[in-house]
Amino acid sequence: MGTQIKKCTIISGAPDDDIEFLKDNIDKNSYIICADSGYKNCIKAGFSPNLIIGDFDSSKKPDIDCEIIALKVEKAFTDTFHCVMEAVDRGYNNIDIFCAIGSRMDHTYSNILSLDYCQKRNVKCRILNRNNRISLIKNKGIINKDYDNFSLFAYLSDCKNVRIKGAYYTAGFYGKDSLNINQSDQFAQSNFVNENYAEITLDSGTLLLIESND
Repeated sequence: MGTQIKKCTIISGAPDDDIEFLKDNIDKNSYIICADSGYKNCIKAGFSPNLIIGDFDSSKKPDIDCEIIALKVEKAFTDTFHCVMEAVDRGYNNIDIFCAIGSRMDHTYSNILSLDYCQKRNVKCRILNRNNRISLIKNKGIINKDYDNFSLFAYLSDCKNVRIKGAYYTAGFYGKDSLNINQSDQFAQSNFVNENYAEITLDSGTLLLIESND
């Protein structure tokens, strides 16, 4: 038997007025953790949080009938990363993070780094909104047609022998069987799936996959 999937949804505190996307994409059967003011979007979308974690510097501590973990304002990690660590500690191995792509690039990048924390613990994790879905690929990944475009970047280390099948741009476009993608390379972006799905494989390293809509 395979590993049992335990699904967790994390709703971060970045402003997100696209409540319909939350309604359509949050798994109602998942365990829902809200980071600080993220509980507001959770409630707007018609869901009830199971757990709220935050220092409540951006909103008042909510009067909600659920578990609340109050953090100190001065701390080493963001509220969202505390949610990620708590989800992993509680045994969740499939995490979707919403409202985590906002106007503060430092917070957005910090949220992206959470993907590496999860991957090292064999936890599948994605960050998503209507226009973007961000995840990591190690060894092999499948890309569907949920978004218009996809881009691949070397994540924290160089990637060797990357093979792309089922997409418009493959290694063959460059006259090669496979590609080496280094951390500063940008040539593997703005690709798109032109078959039923695209398959990505690589021999070493980790790829940052960003699926986007125009």
